[in-house]
Amino acid sequence: MRLLYLGLMAATLQAQTIPIEDLSQPQALIGQWKFQEGDDPRWAQEDFDDSQWPSVAIPTTVNQQFGQRWYRVHVRLPTSASSEPLGLLAGPFGSAFAYEVFADGRRLGALGGFRATELRLPAVAVFPLPQPTSANLVLAFRVRSIPSAYTIPAETEASASFIGTLTGVRTQEKLWHAERLSGRLDGLLISSAIVMAMLFFLTLPLTRRGSREYFWFGLFLAGSLGFRLIPLYPEALGLERMVTSNLGMAISLIGSVLILPFLLIELFASRHNWAGWLGAALMYSMACVAMASQLLDSPLPIETQRTLILGATVVWFIYYFPFAWQYSAIRGQLPAMHAVLLFHMSGTLIQHFAVRYFHLTENQGLWLQTVRLFTLLLVTFAMAILLNRRAARMDAERQRLGGELAAASEVQSLLLSTPAASGQYAMDAVYLPASEVGGDFYQVLDLENGSRLVVVGDVSGKGLRAAMLVSVAVGALRAAKSDSPAEVLAVMNGALCGSSGGGFVTCCCVRLDPNGDAVIANAGHLPPYLAGREAETDPGLPLGVVRGAEYTETRVTLEPNGGALVLFSDGVVEAENAQRELFGFDRTRAVSTQSAGEIAEAARAWGQNDDITVVTVKRIDATDPKGATGAGPLEAKP
Repeated sequence: MRLLYLGLMAATLQAQTIPIEDLSQPQALIGQWKFQEGDDPRWAQEDFDDSQWPSVAIPTTVNQQFGQRWYRVHVRLPTSASSEPLGLLAGPFGSAFAYEVFADGRRLGALGGFRATELRLPAVAVFPLPQPTSANLVLAFRVRSIPSAYTIPAETEASASFIGTLTGVRTQEKLWHAERLSGRLDGLLISSAIVMAMLFFLTLPLTRRGSREYFWFGLFLAGSLGFRLIPLYPEALGLERMVTSNLGMAISLIGSVLILPFLLIELFASRHNWAGWLGAALMYSMACVAMASQLLDSPLPIETQRTLILGATVVWFIYYFPFAWQYSAIRGQLPAMHAVLLFHMSGTLIQHFAVRYFHLTENQGLWLQTVRLFTLLLVTFAMAILLNRRAARMDAERQRLGGELAAASEVQSLLLSTPAASGQYAMDAVYLPASEVGGDFYQVLDLENGSRLVVVGDVSGKGLRAAMLVSVAVGALRAAKSDSPAEVLAVMNGALCGSSGGGFVTCCCVRLDPNGDAVIANAGHLPPYLAGREAETDPGLPLGVVRGAEYTETRVTLEPNGGALVLFSDGVVEAENAQRELFGFDRTRAVSTQSAGEIAEAARAWGQNDDITVVTVKRIDATDPKGATGAGPLEAKP
């Protein structure tokens, strides 16, 4: 009796038959299947005895074993033959990345191959069935599964295969993909919002200058989005193959990691130190080793790969603080940005912990992926708000500085105003600043003895600091109580030595006497030109360099009826064209007999890169009516 009972149990275990009553609609092959780890071609044969194999309930049992294995199931078909061709919808089998299908020992086909480059992500496939010769059908499935180091194993819960007419199972295949897409729809919608934000950040610098942080954040979003979207629904991205999917994941991961330092530099004006470089190198090496292991068919154990990914994420936190927090030039002003980035990376750390230490079902894994996408969306909007607030502050600061520059430019134009020409000399002046506030200046002052003092200077540097030195120099000039050009320069030198702050001023001072004589003193400035030739003067030291410096005077005479003296700044000589060729002294000498406007325009047209100042003095006949009444006011031409 005991032997009879054991025989009946053995027959039951061997058969494991699933009855099918109707093939007009696809029927799920739900029931007890047999499976065995390993690989043996004999396991595909119809008459192979699988009674000793373990049983697995399909589809409720989750099989998370990785490697190569076989499934077998016996199916009893209806006695009435179908007039339409039959088909089988197979897979996915747990986390299978490739499988072959056999019916009664005959190979029907395969999804993917068993080499590393041929592996496909878990999916279903339709295989036409040959016309059955009996009511009993034996289906065998050769399956290969490998784990994923980056995310949870996709499709860890086994799905039921279907048998029916070929048209019916193809419709069932479309339904499977639709249900798969529907289950990931929330994640895809969130991804779409992130994509729009990414495009916004990438294109914003085209219309907003000086906003490179927006571009780097857009690239950072692209990498982070790819790393989260690829495991969610790789079919929609055309990444069904394991190698291309892993490659896309690796590129996204490494790309976002490489972009991160540039983003932090733009956001926090940070600087690297040895700890930052060491942390970056360690993080990159861990991520690259895990990536290479995935692309090379997992030569490292899966737990080792996941430990490397987890370690790289932990190192990121250690790397972040010395790089962006501790040495931030604006530490404390943007704590929300630090919090947002830390919140984003915390999601990555949590997922890696979950993958490393917990077994996740497919639904749990998809929920985790969606949550991570949602946190990335929150990070995106939070960063957009913070960056816009930062941009608003920067715009307000630029407007404030622009107003200050405009006010400084207006004050400087008042300092350049000169009285009308009269007596023996006709005068003309042109001032072309290279920016809103220049570093050149000129002054024309009438003296009590009937002489006239003409001063042209050039301050080192540019901007507001140079404008301040101009104010000091002009103030000292107007306070000087002397008609000697050398003494005037000495007074200005004393004032600038006390307030120049390391800057200096070159200056040329000329006193024009009523008899046509011109007394020249030079402080490191370009010598004036007299009648088309360079006047020989002692160059002297620039103002503001050495306290107590002394200056010498040179006397020249302007010829009546057209004798001209030209004073200018080095912006004329140093004008540079597109070929990096200077305007130079020869061209300056050639145009020195022309008017101030013509000289300045010639230098500007050649290629202005510094302030241009030109003052011309021409001696005229005292009996000429124009000479008696003057040539009108001098102008600082824009």
